[in-house]
Amino acid sequence: MPSTSKVRGGAAKQVVCTHCERPIEVGRRAMSIFCPHCKKRLILEDYKITSYYAVREFSTCGDIVVEKKGHVVAPIKVGTLTVKGKVQGTVSARVGVKLMKTGSLQGDIEAPSFVIEPGAAYDGFVKIGPAEPPSNGKSTAKIKRS
Repeated sequence: MPSTSKVRGGAAKQVVCTHCERPIEVGRRAMSIFCPHCKKRLILEDYKITSYYAVREFSTCGDIVVEKKGHVVAPIKVGTLTVKGKVQGTVSARVGVKLMKTGSLQGDIEAPSFVIEPGAAYDGFVKIGPAEPPSNGKSTAKIKRS
């Protein structure tokens, strides 16, 4: 069971910023916050897409389900993505991507896991594996000059 602590009088959960990849403790009922590290807005909600949805960037710390009649055109940053409809754009998932038999995904994927059901359509490159640690702009390699 995940650990919880108190944040302003309520239970808390831990999420990872979709912009800077740092962990943040937030209230369990929070819908959005500003990251204390990178100062960018984070959406914490889960989404269910049932129609056409096109945006510049679709980013949430929660999960996205694209239903059979759903069609998303955007780069996506998400916890878990489940595709039953159509997605066009690059996908970066913290937990994983599921492409169901009725789903179609066109774009590159970066995720720890990727599940494709028979009958699904996929066009793009895949990078499977754990997320790389965030870069803070400092090099960890030491260079020795002679």
